[in-house]
Amino acid sequence: MPAVLVILPAAVAPPPLPEDAAVRACATAAEVADALSGATGDVVLCCEGLGGVAEVADAIGALDGTVIAVELGPWDGESHSPVSAAASGVIAGFGIAGVSAAVALLRERA
Repeated sequence: MPAVLVILPAAVAPPPLPEDAAVRACATAAEVADALSGATGDVVLCCEGLGGVAEVADAIGALDGTVIAVELGPWDGESHSPVSAAASGVIAGFGIAGVSAAVALLRERA
């Protein structure tokens, strides 16, 4: 089973994750898109505060794997979010614990 790729903003420390989870810190939307273009499996993506979300959404659309977008803060599920619309699912409002939950979900269904 390929490792789950976790993409986080560079300023966000990753939560405790399984050893086989690969973490990539990104400072820009272009770095997120680059990380997504190299992904070969499932992805947990948190790109809060990075801007350039249209580029990220396009990169998500090119993937074969499942992408779970994690919003650290609350999200009403209705406000326009190109990343959330392109992702397979969204976890919002649980802070960094949402990243751990998304990784656990992807590993469980594999």
